[in-house]
Amino acid sequence: MYPVLFRVGDISVSSFSVMVLLGFLVAYVLGESEFKRKGLNGNLVDLLLIASVLGGLGGAKLLFLYQQVPITNFIADPVRYLASGFTFFGGLIGAFILTWLVTQMKRLSLLAVTDIMCPLLIIAYAVGRIGCLLVGDDYGIPSDLPWAMAFPEGSPPTIERVHPTQLYDTICMVILFAALWSIRKKNFPTGWMTAITFIALGIQRFLVEFLRQTTPSFIPGISQAQLIAVVLVLTGIVILWKGKSRAAKQYSAP
Repeated sequence: MYPVLFRVGDISVSSFSVMVLLGFLVAYVLGESEFKRKGLNGNLVDLLLIASVLGGLGGAKLLFLYQQVPITNFIADPVRYLASGFTFFGGLIGAFILTWLVTQMKRLSLLAVTDIMCPLLIIAYAVGRIGCLLVGDDYGIPSDLPWAMAFPEGSPPTIERVHPTQLYDTICMVILFAALWSIRKKNFPTGWMTAITFIALGIQRFLVEFLRQTTPSFIPGISQAQLIAVVLVLTGIVILWKGKSRAAKQYSAP
């Protein structure tokens, strides 16, 4: 574990912050070439990066506060809770909302833009989860598997060996990114890449949640993150179905 990578005077720079920043930078560099390949304005990448950062961090923080922090605790010590704690699905929702606003301002197809952004989102998530591993956050339930890990300086600390679910997420996301990146130049219908990403991401998160101790939902044995994952999968299916319907109408049109 390396919760603090280095210090600048009295300021500690956490490994999580560095990896999140690196994830955004990787996505930005790859995004520049992809948007140019699609013939879109290069300035759009900068605008979408700002939207992704603001929406991602803001949404991740808001959902974390909603799930984990009682309002009385937040009022008593707001700085403590604003300084740490994020949820991926909150960031995904926040980034999606601001991306939608950008596409509305620029009069672009939302799905055409998200088709380009989805592989970038996945690789950024993969890098960010390494930060969670380094600081000992979001780990899983106790395990005696050979690769189980303890996080004595984690958040919260544990000396019991647990599933390194952060590593599971990273491995799955690297595989998904490699698959999406390898097929990105194929002539798929608009929205197809977005739909496949939503479905794969939702299924992966739904399954890995069984190895974690996260916020329960109103359904016994199912977490809030799993409910969001189900909505994500259903959204992907609807996008695919609508795309297929549009294609059928175009094909049958005289």
